[in-house]
Amino acid sequence: MRTFMLAGKLLMLVFWLTVILSLFNLVPVPNPQRLQMIALIVLGVHVLECLLMFGKLKKVGSLGRHLLQVMLFGVLHLRHPDTVRAMNQAL
Repeated sequence: MRTFMLAGKLLMLVFWLTVILSLFNLVPVPNPQRLQMIALIVLGVHVLECLLMFGKLKKVGSLGRHLLQVMLFGVLHLRHPDTVRAMNQAL
């Protein structure tokens, strides 16, 4: 499970890095508008996840770090065994 989460997080980092580099035309992308549209959709979903999980993450502590990780990784951070354990202990 941890290997899957790590691989998913690495892929998300590569995705966000590609999006940022393509904004500055440092990486050639065949269809930059499509990549930007997908990035906006993913960003919107991650903002929604932050809003829905704000109460639980607030109880865990270090709210800023958790919100940043949710913005980067989304559900991959929320379903990570360490995060789930911390949220269950905080309740």
